[in-house]
Amino acid sequence: MIVKQHLDRIMENLFIQPVGNGYIDCICPNKSINRFIDEMDKIGIIITEFTWWCFVDEGHEPCGMGGPINKYGSGWFSEIGMESTCKFSNNKELKKYLLYIYPQSNEYKECYTPAFWLDVPEDWENPYQESTKKVNIEIE
Repeated sequence: MIVKQHLDRIMENLFIQPVGNGYIDCICPNKSINRFIDEMDKIGIIITEFTWWCFVDEGHEPCGMGGPINKYGSGWFSEIGMESTCKFSNNKELKKYLLYIYPQSNEYKECYTPAFWLDVPEDWENPYQESTKKVNIEIE
């Protein structure tokens, strides 16, 4: 359980916000991507895939559906509808894509924020679920 406690501390320090009660869809602020991936490597956790979420604040319309309120500050996260998750063979390739390839691509959107899926035991529950409030929006 030492690894889980260390993971939870890293997530809190880097403002990572899991959606749900496990460690799937852990929304990572763009400013924390580099350090979070490095920390996962240090404790031996592989990020198996990720999904996109739009960070919504004043003056920005959501790009997707509803989602959780940002527990670390203003705004909330809008889940982007995707046919499948984005998968990479290892954390190094994921980091390269998110920090260097994606920002230079035609698909880049400044509001998009990755939500990581961590390869941890299925019975691990994050300690944040009860504090997560959600915003629901109607799609017409």
